[in-house]
Amino acid sequence: MKNVYFVQVDVSACMGAQNAYLPYTAGILVASAWQSETVKQNYCFKEFIFLRESVDGVVARMDNPFMAAFSTYSWSTEYNKLLAKAIKEKFPECIIVFGGHNVPDDFSFLEECDYIDILCHGEGEDTVRTLMEALATGDPLDEVYNISFRSENGYKRTETKCQTTLDYPSPYLEGWFDGLIEQYPEISFNAILETSRGCPHKCAYCDWGMQSVKPRLFPFDRIQKEIQWMSDNKIAFIWGADGNFGMFDRDIEIAKALADAKRKTGYPERMRMNYSKTNFKVVFEIIKIFKEVDFDRVGATLSFQSLSPTVLDNIDRKNMDFDFYRNLLAAYNKENMKAYSELILGLPGETYESFTQGIGKLFELGQHFVFEVYSCILLPNARIGQKEFVKKHGIKTVDLEIIRSHFANQAFEIPEYNTIIVETDTMSREMWIRSTVFYYVAKALHGNGLLRAFDIYLRNEKGVPYEKFYDGMLDYFEANPDLFASKLYFEIKEHATEQSLGIVNKKLFFEPCGDMVWDDNEYLVLHMISRLDEFYEDMIPYLKSFDIDEDIFNDLLRYQKAILRKPAETECREELDYDIHSYLTGIYVDNYKPLEKKAHTLVMKDSSTAPDWFNYGKFVVWYGRMGWASYKDDVTEE
Repeated sequence: MKNVYFVQVDVSACMGAQNAYLPYTAGILVASAWQSETVKQNYCFKEFIFLRESVDGVVARMDNPFMAAFSTYSWSTEYNKLLAKAIKEKFPECIIVFGGHNVPDDFSFLEECDYIDILCHGEGEDTVRTLMEALATGDPLDEVYNISFRSENGYKRTETKCQTTLDYPSPYLEGWFDGLIEQYPEISFNAILETSRGCPHKCAYCDWGMQSVKPRLFPFDRIQKEIQWMSDNKIAFIWGADGNFGMFDRDIEIAKALADAKRKTGYPERMRMNYSKTNFKVVFEIIKIFKEVDFDRVGATLSFQSLSPTVLDNIDRKNMDFDFYRNLLAAYNKENMKAYSELILGLPGETYESFTQGIGKLFELGQHFVFEVYSCILLPNARIGQKEFVKKHGIKTVDLEIIRSHFANQAFEIPEYNTIIVETDTMSREMWIRSTVFYYVAKALHGNGLLRAFDIYLRNEKGVPYEKFYDGMLDYFEANPDLFASKLYFEIKEHATEQSLGIVNKKLFFEPCGDMVWDDNEYLVLHMISRLDEFYEDMIPYLKSFDIDEDIFNDLLRYQKAILRKPAETECREELDYDIHSYLTGIYVDNYKPLEKKAHTLVMKDSSTAPDWFNYGKFVVWYGRMGWASYKDDVTEE
């Protein structure tokens, strides 16, 4: 019997990890291959390699491997390469196979890595099964679809054939992970749930955009059984692998099955999905279902990526109905349901002006709580990663080390990297840096609410665009470098500058929270909250430059300070002359009413007070996802 090892590691899952993902990709490949009698008669599947163990340790316990197959993504590429090389050195006859999203659709991996024998392109279930059959019987590799390999005449790529069905057995239901769970009782396992595969959209930045396979559905009965299996096995967190959950009406029933499972067993505790970009009615119903069981901390995704028509045209995104999004966000806010928005920095055609205006537009549409900006990653099989596209748009990149936020400061022996866009023909590197810093500042001060009352008032009563407010703030920091707030700004600017050069991806810490690593905007928030009076003292000259009536200004400042959640603070009272709370909450649900002068006492309570900085950082700043949990949640008037 020929021994086969499947490797699928996560960047965060080291030896001694408390949490780890079950290796779903490896599992479904094994389950699919096991359907073949030829595979059963010729192969023995050995342990899944899923932890980032020492390379030498993994190789040392391998038992004469015939084949080692690697699932490769950005967070595992470098580890996989070093492990594969070490396996080849000790077991020269072992066949090394690489597949996954980070395997380029060409021969480059074979050219760069002489220890890799075969590349699998695209979806792998059919390919891996037929490859193993061919290797067992001695049939020519030419007859295996979707692979590249070395031949006597150089490199060869076989015919491309897309998988059209998803009738593969489940690794969960077939018992392929039972041994892992028993072997590692100390690990709280997370799992991948895949209910469909494929995407109808053609976004240039995504490798699905170059595929022609239509979305396909896994059998509903299988999904129900997998959910039950995950619940029975106390899977704490499920990541939904669908590209567009909520695209199909049946997804409502899947959501109900997930919610029912949690009600019965308490598991899964949490669920995270990539939601449909078009079927908002179904997504809205799903979020309502998840809200009932406190399932999804993040909520519905509104994936704008950019609000520039030029950019959207360049990346093949359809024009958006902004009135529709405004009404949709208001509906979410009225139901106290979570929704967040995404933008991508570095897309072709984006400028500093269009990017900052896009963030301002999000606020205009009602996204006052959570928005994420991601650096544009140059995926090897996306259209944006193709040579002609790169040349056309003047794209320049750096390889930036992946830093996992919200983990303890653990240095990986083998760092992993993303290739990110830091310059195009419409955005210089300098403007990329300023755009990055703009996002961090706007997210900290608007999303986390430290200046949200002020900038909303200025937008609605003084006509100051949100983007002008924060762009001017950056200039204010530059002109006043000795301020506490300015020093934080320069720290973040230096970090962004280093990232733009690919020099270092520095880890950011907040001392009261120990060695936990934070995102840049979280770093700003934690430091500003810890020295709140000093922060507002620094900002007063800038805020007063907008000529706000003094009485209103003072009320805004008192309200702004009091409403923010703080460690160990349960309740505060403020006597105000203006009804700022009603004014702001009306705007959140797209129901603007002029600020009313009304003397009253506002009582603001925190129903779930964080007793210390660590818990504040974890439950308010991190779990709160930069906005929803930033304000005290029980506000009454006396």
